[in-house]
Amino acid sequence: MKPPEGILGENLQSNCDGVKVLLVDERSLIGATTLGWMEFMCRYGMQNGENFEKSWGGLPVVVFFGDDVQLPPVLDSPVFNSTSKIPASLHGVLVWNEFNCAVNLQNIVRQGNNEQQLKNVLLALREYKTTSEHAHWLQMFQWHNLKHSHGENLLKRMSANGLFVFPTHQEVWTHNKSKLIEVNTQFPIARVNAVSSGFHSKSLESDRAGGLQQTLYLCKSAKVMLSVNLCVPFGLFNGAIGNIVDIIYLNDKRPDDSLPDAIMVEFHSYTGPAFIEQNPKLVPIVPVERKLDCSCYCCRRKQIPLRLGWASTIHRCQGMTIGKGEPNSYIVINPGTRAFESRTPGALFVALSRAKSAGNDKLDPDFAWHPSVLVNEDRLCHVVTTPTVKARNNEIERISKLCIQTKNKYASLENDQGLLHFIEQFLNLTSEE
Repeated sequence: MKPPEGILGENLQSNCDGVKVLLVDERSLIGATTLGWMEFMCRYGMQNGENFEKSWGGLPVVVFFGDDVQLPPVLDSPVFNSTSKIPASLHGVLVWNEFNCAVNLQNIVRQGNNEQQLKNVLLALREYKTTSEHAHWLQMFQWHNLKHSHGENLLKRMSANGLFVFPTHQEVWTHNKSKLIEVNTQFPIARVNAVSSGFHSKSLESDRAGGLQQTLYLCKSAKVMLSVNLCVPFGLFNGAIGNIVDIIYLNDKRPDDSLPDAIMVEFHSYTGPAFIEQNPKLVPIVPVERKLDCSCYCCRRKQIPLRLGWASTIHRCQGMTIGKGEPNSYIVINPGTRAFESRTPGALFVALSRAKSAGNDKLDPDFAWHPSVLVNEDRLCHVVTTPTVKARNNEIERISKLCIQTKNKYASLENDQGLLHFIEQFLNLTSEE
């Protein structure tokens, strides 16, 4: 492992300037190699590299949030089951084992107290302990069963306002394309090619290009997601849902030879100053440029930071909340095959646990199974016993013991009035800012 030099090193130290605390969410997606590089880069980024001999560059607080039963890393090994001999991966395993405190957060916030049946099913799914009774209950949410129990209008609402999730990118594109063609009966589709520079610029996927796709297909009224964080405090975050109101090309530009000057998107989550008084949720999205994660460190891509938003992969929906009052009111799930679950343990649990409510006689459920899928007991009760899952279970047990040790170690602080007052003051100060 070599520290970054030149402009890369300067950018790293600039990005780390003023950092006091590192909070990392969705830790199940962070593999051994990624973790190794994260810690290594902090050593050379913090304090201009002066604390490179200290763990995390001397950062006083490093906290990882997440659940091991959620999706595993992509193109990386879990920290608890890494067999890679790559130096960064070996380093990542050592870094993970250095964490000596853990806290178990037990309150389930997404599903309310009146969703006990859904909670019970999710708890069974996360441990691969689903019973026949659980499976039969889940089959009530088959597409055709919901038609009989809630009527055709529910299915129309789900089709119009739901997020369809699939195991693969190809299935996501197929669904997004079909919805785009539906909209195309009224509006033409613009093919938006990125402005790229460098040898690798046209071949790399969006996850190595700062979320920017090489080619976009957009039209008025299309449902889209932001693919980067533009202004998180005002609701313009990666994954924010909106609808295209207009596509603007100035000075006689055309889609076949230039990027749009702006895409006008109505974001329900936007809370910032109004760009247009008549529609305060309307935001101009302009092209952004990103460096690519490639071997030459010279490639760049300039593109509109959007992607079609009717469908998503199960991986991308991790962390979302779906239901009444959320950007997506419903989630329609294609859970994939048993083989997909074996390769990607936790996929079914992650997809279903996005929903807030199973509904009732008067309220819509937040989720349904995709109409092309027959979700039977064989799929729902499938138990994954791969080496990765066994290692994961051992890791969960280890962390549970560490939680008990941490609780016992700091039990005396529970009634420390000075500490409680400090925390209260800190929270008040943070809310005011």
